[in-house]
Amino acid sequence: MIRLARSRRVTALVQGQQRLESLSRRFVGGPSASHAVECAAELRRKGIAASMFFLGEYVTDPSVVAVTVRQLTEVIELTAEHDLDVCASVDPTQIGLMIDEDTATRNARVLAEAVAQAAGHRPWHGHDALMVDMEDATVTDATLALHRTLSDAGLPVAVTIQAYLHRTRDDLPELIARGGWIRLVKGAFAEPATVAARHTADTDSRYRQAAALLLAPSSRDAGAYPVFATHDHRIIDEIATLAAANGWPPDAYEFEMLFGVRPDFQQELVRRGHRVRVYLPFGQAWFPYSIRRVGESPRNLRFAVSAVARRN
Repeated sequence: MIRLARSRRVTALVQGQQRLESLSRRFVGGPSASHAVECAAELRRKGIAASMFFLGEYVTDPSVVAVTVRQLTEVIELTAEHDLDVCASVDPTQIGLMIDEDTATRNARVLAEAVAQAAGHRPWHGHDALMVDMEDATVTDATLALHRTLSDAGLPVAVTIQAYLHRTRDDLPELIARGGWIRLVKGAFAEPATVAARHTADTDSRYRQAAALLLAPSSRDAGAYPVFATHDHRIIDEIATLAAANGWPPDAYEFEMLFGVRPDFQQELVRRGHRVRVYLPFGQAWFPYSIRRVGESPRNLRFAVSAVARRN
């Protein structure tokens, strides 16, 4: 699935097939910022917040980087106008890191300042931030440095941390000490054993360990706001139990899932009183993202097969 996602030829072929549009609608909020905001507004009516993401990664073309920054700026402004959480996720390689770190930092500052300005124009009712996504291990240092720079400047910034990386046991305490919004994911890149855990059981164990650290009373005292990005209902139940035992109120942390993945379970968590956020991508480059979601779950694969078999 990763090979398919990275094939420009396959992407061009598939995205030209009208009958596969249902696959994009399953996992993507729409082709434009306005479509994505409409989708986010519908989610909000269901009690779910959204983190906006403009599709694209590992960009080397400065003109494409500029388009990404414009699209994210637009969606930031539109979410504020619709009284939604002003939350945008960004991959550093989308905004210039493949060119140089200065370009990425400059563009990230533009986006974080846009979040601060947009959020400042309406009553605060949620969590407003630029979420810095984590990518493969070759850019982890640069990504954490980017987060430190924006945080030190007093800008509304959050960061993602990957449980399966060996280095996370050292990186996470430093992030907690800074306080603020920390999104914990398991990690999905094919890293070597020298860099990350390779087996599901090991990754799950590390995720639980990191979650326990994020939910320690000392983390709350430091001002940390944990976000647990997982679809694993067993781990989610364990986290909810631990949070309650450690005195964390339900609005002091949240769960995050991907748009289109386990939507019924998302609603169940809302009914149980949890804060739930959806990672909501938008843009034209929907196939690479969608095919990764297909590769992650047999349930998604069945949906994709039915989309391919469907006739107009």
